[in-house]
Amino acid sequence: MNYALKDSIAYRLIRSSNSVVNSLNRILSAYDIAIEQRATLEIIKYEPDVNQTKIANLLGKDKTTISRSLNSLEKKELITRESDIQNDKRSNKIKLTKKGEMILEQTLADVTAFREGLNSKITEEEHRIFFEILDKLEL
Repeated sequence: MNYALKDSIAYRLIRSSNSVVNSLNRILSAYDIAIEQRATLEIIKYEPDVNQTKIANLLGKDKTTISRSLNSLEKKELITRESDIQNDKRSNKIKLTKKGEMILEQTLADVTAFREGLNSKITEEEHRIFFEILDKLEL
């Protein structure tokens, strides 16, 4: 490959991202959940006052994509959505179900091992620099 694509930051980021996502999705397939769905469950568990807009912003996705993901999680009985009558009728309170909590618990060891495996490939200094570079590239 002797053309500009191989030296493109976007191309290299996409390739690396796809590799990471595909690897973790293979692991999570045993739990009938995808990486983005698990990330959504994690956000719902740990972020206060979480709603569709907040999830979309944290994942860098549009609201339509997140809506489809939330619909899927709801069908799998991993989350519930209730109208937030007190604050804004148009907004939904999103909560994990017991089954959603269980999936997070069941996948924790695999996800932690995967994350640690990635982290072990670079030094702490490289990790810090890598995150600095990613922050600079964020548009």
